[in-house]
Amino acid sequence: MKRIVTLILATALVLMTFAGCVTQAPPAANDSAATESSISANQAEGDAENVASAPKYKMIFIVKSMAASFFLDVIEGAQAAAEDLNIELNCVGPETPFSVEEQTQIIEQAIINGVDGVLVIPADSDAIATAIEKCNEANIPVITPNTKANGGDVVTWVGADNVEVGYTLGKIMCESIGGEGNVVLLEGTPGNSTAEERTEGYKQALAEYPNVVLLDSQPANFEREAGMNLMENFLQKYPEIDACGSGNKDMTMGAIEAAKNAGRLDQIKFITFDTDDDVIAGIQSGEVYATGNQDPFSQGYLAVISMYAHLEGCRLPSMMHLPMKVIDSSNIDEFVASMQS
Repeated sequence: MKRIVTLILATALVLMTFAGCVTQAPPAANDSAATESSISANQAEGDAENVASAPKYKMIFIVKSMAASFFLDVIEGAQAAAEDLNIELNCVGPETPFSVEEQTQIIEQAIINGVDGVLVIPADSDAIATAIEKCNEANIPVITPNTKANGGDVVTWVGADNVEVGYTLGKIMCESIGGEGNVVLLEGTPGNSTAEERTEGYKQALAEYPNVVLLDSQPANFEREAGMNLMENFLQKYPEIDACGSGNKDMTMGAIEAAKNAGRLDQIKFITFDTDDDVIAGIQSGEVYATGNQDPFSQGYLAVISMYAHLEGCRLPSMMHLPMKVIDSSNIDEFVASMQS
């Protein structure tokens, strides 16, 4: 299924290439060209093979963390696109997960190295702006997959509509408890557009359910341990929690561990975002009520071919939204089968 989506996206960009890219007209025929055509066939074929094998562009793809399965899936998609398009692609992340300072240093070194394009998933939407502005000064284009940047000139952003993500998951959370009860939210990293937009979406949904009480909503920085610690505090503070919404699966898995330890797992519906083996197993066992899948592979793939298209002269939209699919007990088997095909 991932490959099918990728082929659809690639086909769309190929059509854009023919429709909106700058192309050069072939040179006019003359006696000199006719003379040059007498080069031996073997030499011409050899030159063509050398040109085809040499990467046309050099890019860097910077994620928030090399330890998170989601970003490894994004990298997998990016590397697949680089292979398809014969691009030299360096995929890296900060040694300290979610360090925007290290991301900035990586970008500064990439500018020195003379890359043709920078793709970065900002760990902090505000703080990354300075690095993007340096790319702008060096005339190096920037694309921000997954997470928006709040500054600098960016070619395009590729990802899920995170407000819509939070809104959809928030409605599922409220419906899971019959539109009545007590809920808590685990927010992502403050200053991160994905975290803030998903929380905004959750709260928009909650506003439509007057009988659902939001007991608490605090950041757990997209981290499993922080999610566990925050949920432990919630469980001690609130004797009745009917559902827990979250901005990503790492925080949710930590919260589930806390609920298990407190003997309250069967009392709480857990709604989360992103899909990996832990979440799949959680849905199959009933520990996770529902999740949203934003297809990280396609995010990485589309980001790289978008940069390629831009470098080739194509005009791209400022934002490129990918759909989210809700996964729960009703379609988990179908989802697993599609991932294996």
